[in-house]
Amino acid sequence: MKKQKTYGFLSNFIYALNIEKKSNLRLLAITLIKPIGDIVRTLMWTYAPKFILSFIENGLPLDKIIGYTIAICIVAMIFDLISTTCYNSFEFEYRKTEGYVEKKRMDKIFHTDFKNMESPDFLDYAQKAKTALIRGNGFHGVLYQSRNFIAQGTLMILSAALIGIQNIIMMILFIIISFGIAKISNYFTSLDKKKFSDAMAPTWRKMTYLESTSKNFDFAKDIRLFHMSKVFRKQFDDVNNTYADLDIKHHNRMVLFGVSVESVLLIQKVLMYAWLVYNVISGNYQISDFVLYVGLVSTFHDSVGYVNWIYSSIRGNCLMINDYRNFVDWQEDKETADETDGHITDISLDKFEFQFENVSFKYPGHDNYVLKHVNLTINNGTKLAIVGVNGAGKSTFIKLMMKLYEPNEGRILLNGIDIKEYNREEYFKLFSPVFQNIECFAMPIFQNVSFAKEEDTDMDKVNAVLEQSGLKEKVDSYEKGIHTNLLKIFDKEGIDLSGGEKQRLAMARALYKGGDIVILDEPTAALDALAEDKMYREFEKMIQGKTALFISHRLGSTRFCDKIAMFEDGVVVEEGTHDELMARNGKYAYMFRIQSQYYEGDAKCDSISKMASTDVPPSEERGRYKDEVDAKCDSISKMASTDVPPSEERGRYKDKGDAKCDSRGGQDDEK
Repeated sequence: MKKQKTYGFLSNFIYALNIEKKSNLRLLAITLIKPIGDIVRTLMWTYAPKFILSFIENGLPLDKIIGYTIAICIVAMIFDLISTTCYNSFEFEYRKTEGYVEKKRMDKIFHTDFKNMESPDFLDYAQKAKTALIRGNGFHGVLYQSRNFIAQGTLMILSAALIGIQNIIMMILFIIISFGIAKISNYFTSLDKKKFSDAMAPTWRKMTYLESTSKNFDFAKDIRLFHMSKVFRKQFDDVNNTYADLDIKHHNRMVLFGVSVESVLLIQKVLMYAWLVYNVISGNYQISDFVLYVGLVSTFHDSVGYVNWIYSSIRGNCLMINDYRNFVDWQEDKETADETDGHITDISLDKFEFQFENVSFKYPGHDNYVLKHVNLTINNGTKLAIVGVNGAGKSTFIKLMMKLYEPNEGRILLNGIDIKEYNREEYFKLFSPVFQNIECFAMPIFQNVSFAKEEDTDMDKVNAVLEQSGLKEKVDSYEKGIHTNLLKIFDKEGIDLSGGEKQRLAMARALYKGGDIVILDEPTAALDALAEDKMYREFEKMIQGKTALFISHRLGSTRFCDKIAMFEDGVVVEEGTHDELMARNGKYAYMFRIQSQYYEGDAKCDSISKMASTDVPPSEERGRYKDEVDAKCDSISKMASTDVPPSEERGRYKDKGDAKCDSRGGQDDEK
């Protein structure tokens, strides 16, 4: 993350007014008109007693005195009505501005580098920007208080000027005291921003995560079955304790701030009244003059207090706007980006050849490399299987290829051009990915496929890709068809899909997008071996003529691929076709043979499951098949102890074999 830029108070204040101007001119008009009503109304009530007493002192007839008094009240009432109308209209008009600044923040989150979404520093930065959008804070606080700041600031200047006409020394003294109060406000505001608001950003982010997770249906089963409520309660307690500790210090600072300001204001008020009483006793002022200057002194005293309090509040909110500006205006990798990065916006290619040249990568904030000196070529139209155990670097390889991350060393070429030179948004359009963790959104099915507004969605194409992915029959069984909402977050009649159905939905998304390069990242992880085999056969039909990459730690995808690359600890250890790698009798061959035993076990278990629902004599058949499966698992364990692979490999695969056999035994016992 780059160092945060600090804008001045005036810069942030003008920035907020410009945002107001761009988003809603009526709100800007309200902000400027309300102070006029407040200023005129206050001056009218300040001068009204002076005028009325002057009328009496000058012996004006009673009817004229009453008439003038009524006229003064009517004028004051008109401006009071203007001020009140503007005050009441503010919250309604602010909604448009609120949506405008939130949209800018969300646009930044949607389009920032993918790596930032895994960076705690960036997420804290985003949380600070979000704080600037809370009602009462940031933009709302500045724009809401700016009306009073303009009005009270003008009244302070006018009352000081009117007092200065009588005694310039007193006016200068009052101004010096006012600047002293402003300095006190600056000190406490900046200190509290650093010690409270900034310090709370990680805690607020954690609180948001805990609240959203505890209400998330996806986590509901785990929370209940594993009795996680105590863990969550402890986390909430820790967050609340952190907040309580910081809030106590925040409260104490605000008390000290208030006492400091009120002490200075008290000194100011004593000096003002001493000066007025002296002038009355000396005969310099009549009673009407005394009443006027008491009003002006009170107006000045109140306005100084208001201005300093409002200034302190606006300054604190401007610091939040400063965070927001740094977030939305932050240039991605500006310090290290080459001037040619992203300059190619037209990516109309007939063929696609990717070359990884000595590519190494480690995640931000980590010292260990996930990929090390990878050299691999993916030819146009190739079906490449990326295989290896969990943690081998398979998914990271794909993230680099799709430009979600950039290599720390080496480069990735598309048709001989470094992919850094391609515009990121245009480059993304090349890919149709199906990821392992498939997310359903609380939207209609058609929108979960197209990810577009209804008017921009090709419904015929949606139905076609659902047919291709094998989900059409299921969707047609719903009363609303493709307009059926997924999840029950917004619709009590919303539906949820099974694991296999989500896989098909993800494939429909990829087909709808129509990218030239299909990425299947562990797409069948939630399926059994037979369902996996069926799904891969369907995938093969659907991606004819496209370049495709299949990422899996299970090797069922390799049989119909043109090429296989086996990863281990971030390194490509073997590369070739299935037959070539089997002939080498290396790590791929060993892993394939081990997993082929599992697939036989899966098939046997499926057979037992089907038999359990038929009229075949149950107990004898289940017993016989259980014995066969147990024997098969024993043979797998024995194979894991042979001398084919190195010792560490045997240990790793033996653990997998033992776990698989334990799993099979548990399933057969249930059957």
